[in-house]
Amino acid sequence: MTTKNFIGVTLWGAAGVPASNAAVGGFDDLTWVQLKGHQTLPVFGVSHSNIDVEDLSTGFASGVKGMGSGRDTTFTYHGDGADTGITNAITAADGDQGLFSLRIARGSGTDVGNGPAIETGDVVSYAQGYLHSHELNAGSGSSNQGGTINFKQNAVAIAGTVPA
Repeated sequence: MTTKNFIGVTLWGAAGVPASNAAVGGFDDLTWVQLKGHQTLPVFGVSHSNIDVEDLSTGFASGVKGMGSGRDTTFTYHGDGADTGITNAITAADGDQGLFSLRIARGSGTDVGNGPAIETGDVVSYAQGYLHSHELNAGSGSSNQGGTINFKQNAVAIAGTVPA
């Protein structure tokens, strides 16, 4: 097992959600724009509730896995928010519905200044949900321009590779 850092991992966004969450193919139909200047990545995942099932004869309650819910996570960016991808994300977060899909990619192509290009066979992860709660960073002598955007995942994340 090789431990890698996150340098070179890129974040992409698409307004809306796929018609199907069943496979990578549903996400490939969306129009993806890179969110340039991201500083942290959202964390995709699902947590489940616990249902305690009581049994009076044993005096013990056994746990049963309950309903799943997607994570409510954040990602941060630096800059004035003028990048097209970040602007799209801010617009969605500030809008009524905020429906949005995210793609995290570890590209293997040429880096022209915004992370390696995504090539056929590269590993990607997709999630759909909505963006909300855009906040700008507080200004100080030790902070940078930028902000935080929340992403609420509404379906299981899909991992795969970029098709040919």
